[in-house]
Amino acid sequence: MTANRTRGNKLDVKPYTQWEPGVTSPASACGPATLAALTEYWHTGRGRTYIRGLSHYSSQAAHINALYSHHGGRPWGMSVRGFIRGLKSYLATKSAGTRVAKPVISVFNNLPRYMEEIDSLRPVAIKFDKWSGLRWRGNFAYDYHWVLGVGYEEREDHSGTVLIVQDNGIRHKNGTYTPGRERRIPYAPNRRIITMIACLMVD
Repeated sequence: MTANRTRGNKLDVKPYTQWEPGVTSPASACGPATLAALTEYWHTGRGRTYIRGLSHYSSQAAHINALYSHHGGRPWGMSVRGFIRGLKSYLATKSAGTRVAKPVISVFNNLPRYMEEIDSLRPVAIKFDKWSGLRWRGNFAYDYHWVLGVGYEEREDHSGTVLIVQDNGIRHKNGTYTPGRERRIPYAPNRRIITMIACLMVD
């Protein structure tokens, strides 16, 4: 019997942690942390230096706080519309007097499209939200959370595709935290509550 082989792709994206010291509203900072990681990837990983990046801030926490305060952070979390507005307003901020970014932003929930974005070297913001979608029943990876999709793994028979995401860290009951790290999440069981946001920079 031959084991199912896998294929996939994974991007090299710097992880962010919403729980690290200095983040002013950590419990609701998953959206700004995802937004920070996404824009930092375009700034450093793709060389779009006209986009403000981590080098403009004293720390990742300061980067997250700036996005939270000025680009859509809310105590109850970021909606999809809020994330898009925040992304657009942040990208409209000139870096050192250079030109403004021109993003093409799209919203979808489609696995082949997600894989196409990753294969094109573009990470994808992913929101899990069972509350707004009235999907209260089900065993999902997250009830309400933003993560950054950075890759995928797919079985040869297409039966077990997983999303590779950066989870923005985890806070433990004793007050400690685990930094942001990769997590592999099956797509199919979570499909009903997922929204994906892709961003293409037009030069």
